Amino acid sequence: MALEILFHVGNAITLIAFLFRDQIQLRAVMILSMALQALYYTWLPGGPLFDPLLWKILTILLNLVMIVLIMRDRFGYDIEADLRPLFEAIKVLSPGQFRRLAKVAARRSGPVQILSQGVAPDELFYLVKGEAEVVKDGRRLALAPGVFLGEIAFLSGGTATADVFLAEGAEALAWPVGELRQLMARDGRIEIGIRGVLSHDLAAKTAKSHLPAAEPVAAPAP
Repeated sequence: MALEILFHVGNAITLIAFLFRDQIQLRAVMILSMALQALYYTWLPGGPLFDPLLWKILTILLNLVMIVLIMRDRFGYDIEADLRPLFEAIKVLSPGQFRRLAKVAARRSGPVQILSQGVAPDELFYLVKGEAEVVKDGRRLALAPGVFLGEIAFLSGGTATADVFLAEGAEALAWPVGELRQLMARDGRIEIGIRGVLSHDLAAKTAKSHLPAAEPVAAPAP
């Protein structure tokens, strides 16, 4: 009788698991259910019955792996310190989505010219450290870390509106335009996040463009 109760309780918990919308809770309850069913097939007279027991154990292991992956996707413990301001600015992305976004990008170090006025750029840039200099119509403007470079061309699909140089010691993330657009097409939240942060960044830089070149423009607050 006790074994029958164990069998029915284990299967009932499986049904209860599907009432949870949260994936971690659902899988944790499934593990409990599979563990009870595994005990049933272990203690059953004439047992253990290895065939069903094996599948219960495999199901437990699979759910444990998925819980670890889901938790990693939810928590930002391994996001690099110099990228955390960007992660906090793109409010709609989970840590896992942000990692996928950052994985597409390469790092570019100065001194180097990264944008040429009138030329369609192959990459979208985000200034991580150091200083970038924007040159347009004889005017020079210094930009501090925390800003995007080439966002107008990226949003419009057109050409760069200014020459942009990374200074000595500066570093920027560089996303290949084609790969970034593909990633945005696959994940709507990444597209919303990128377009939102670029629009905010552009508005902030436009508002501060009257500052003299000697004064770096601070990164826009998220």
